[in-house]
Amino acid sequence: MKFDYQDYGAVASLTITSTAFEFRAHNRAVDAALLSTSNLIAERKGCFFMKSVLSGRTPEVMRAYKVAGRETGR
Repeated sequence: MKFDYQDYGAVASLTITSTAFEFRAHNRAVDAALLSTSNLIAERKGCFFMKSVLSGRTPEVMRAYKVAGRETGR
């Protein structure tokens, strides 16, 4: 699983990329990130290579980044 955090000033984006073999871990990390804050916009693409993009205000995306990272460590 790969995380990519991009800061654009007032807004930021977090891209989580993984393969179909990590399907459950990917969904768990995205769900945990979305539950950590309520003002994120999520987009999901792909079947074999899954890519989820979370975007919103910078502090909220940073909080989601930390939560998703902790969740994959479990």
